[in-house]
Amino acid sequence: MFDVLTDGDFYEFPSFEVALFSILLSFVLSSAISFTYHLTSQGTALSRNFIQAMILSSIVTCMVIMAVGNNVAAGFGIMGAIAIVRFRLRIENPRNIIFIFAALSVGIASGVYGYSIAIAGTLVYCVIAGILYFSPYGSKQLNQEFSLGFLLLTETSEKTMHDFLKEKCQDYRMLSVSSRSRGDRYEFFLTLSTGHSKDTFYTELKAKEGFESIKLERSDNLTQL
Repeated sequence: MFDVLTDGDFYEFPSFEVALFSILLSFVLSSAISFTYHLTSQGTALSRNFIQAMILSSIVTCMVIMAVGNNVAAGFGIMGAIAIVRFRLRIENPRNIIFIFAALSVGIASGVYGYSIAIAGTLVYCVIAGILYFSPYGSKQLNQEFSLGFLLLTETSEKTMHDFLKEKCQDYRMLSVSSRSRGDRYEFFLTLSTGHSKDTFYTELKAKEGFESIKLERSDNLTQL
């Protein structure tokens, strides 16, 4: 299908048309991946920077791969240049890491002129991501998942805490507990039961005696990425 463009050895000296087509293809395919991410992440905290990073990283990867080609010296030079830049980005959601990797893979495939692989891979990836979204393993319940932290005062029993969480939560698990002068500090990951909203849960927990310093936040917070 792409024989006209790829008929020849472009790894050392790709023509302008081939280079432009590769970069534009990586842009289109990474945009499709980012659009799929947006559609399958409804109800979660979306970051514009993250979506832009997927698209731009694919383009940059494509350019780097074409610039290196079969030149080993150029490869080491680019590795040294990239090593100067320190990436201290923290991505907590494994799903986001996979989407970034998918965008990078599209850039790599386009950069080595594997256009059929890039297009077929993007198509299959987006379809499967959509299927998983509507499956029992989908992300439609993420808006009910939260991280909860609070101080349980010494005079309040753990049974009171567990009874409240069992009543309001579909599922919960303790992440950590630490001792304080006035009691114990608990950290939980929980999924609220259907019919219970975040605001209602927070208000009721705040009104109960024995609970202080309550912190309730979304588990998929993407403040940075």
